[in-house]
Amino acid sequence: MRDAPPITKLIIPGLFVFALFMTQLRRQENKVPLWRVEGSVMGTTYRVQVVDPKAPNAEELHQALEAVNQRMSTYLKRSELSQLNQRRSTEPVEVSEPLSYVLGEGLRVSKLSGGAFDVTIGPLVNAWGFGPDGRVTPPTQEAVQALKAHMGYQKLSLIEGGRRAVKQDPELYIDLSGIAKGYGVDQATDYLKRAGYTRYWVEVGGEVRASGLNAEESLWRAGIERPAGEGRRAVYMVLPLKDTSIATSGDYRNRYVDPQGVLRSHTIDPRTGSPITHQLASVSVVAERNINADAWATALNVLGPEEGLKVANSQKLAALFLVRPEGATQGDLNSPLTPILSEAMKRYLQEVGAQLPE
Repeated sequence: MRDAPPITKLIIPGLFVFALFMTQLRRQENKVPLWRVEGSVMGTTYRVQVVDPKAPNAEELHQALEAVNQRMSTYLKRSELSQLNQRRSTEPVEVSEPLSYVLGEGLRVSKLSGGAFDVTIGPLVNAWGFGPDGRVTPPTQEAVQALKAHMGYQKLSLIEGGRRAVKQDPELYIDLSGIAKGYGVDQATDYLKRAGYTRYWVEVGGEVRASGLNAEESLWRAGIERPAGEGRRAVYMVLPLKDTSIATSGDYRNRYVDPQGVLRSHTIDPRTGSPITHQLASVSVVAERNINADAWATALNVLGPEEGLKVANSQKLAALFLVRPEGATQGDLNSPLTPILSEAMKRYLQEVGAQLPE
């Protein structure tokens, strides 16, 4: 599964692409129709498949996703999140229920991961060349420390039952790129549930949620990608999804070689202020809600295979880590990968009858 670039890297300023395509597929007249809806939103693409006699409303489905963009984009100057970031004040500010929910989940994962996930990481992402300004000269250690002085999830809080947000540092800048896409998947699936659908597949920028059985009367399946480099795709394994979500975070997409010849991963460790350099190629997390799978995949990717596995087991997360051998670099796409499974992932593979490739 592709580890898509962060939402702040993808949303093109001032450009909204509303391209909807719906097709109906029938293998035989007595088969339940398979409807496919495809489009673009939040700077990425989405694909929805529904098995049902009734076609889904493509425009309403799109609007459910676009609503996430309008609230949580850091590119749209009038988005709710952008207005919160532009507010240079420590006074409480009222926030909508959706933004409050995503901020709350982000803060929860930030705390449980020991800061490996941090919704205030945006300035560092930009400084390392993965933000709207594109490639830049890597920041000095002094510059990194200066940015970190105005960062930290501990400086953001929700009060009055989540109705208001408080920035303890007026310069605090919130970036939901590690969680908003997963929330978008959940919003699309919630819409389908309300519309009465029970058999569907929703994919937004590589993050997936599936429900019920596909058109072939079997579980929907998601491909977990093997690192193969920019512009190339290879599947490590295919995983059946039993009414659940999956998200993957890896170091093999959206990276670059800096002027000093150093390969830079787009995943930044908020604790150090620098791109990750460990041997973890990717981590996939299976969870009921995609918002949780998305955030935890990012956090575990930052933590690395050893520390990440400990956290995954302590939090009872179903996680698959693909690890490069010692000495292999992020640019080595041909090195063998060692799979490491959390205890919950072992149980999930057993439940759906899936096996790791030999």
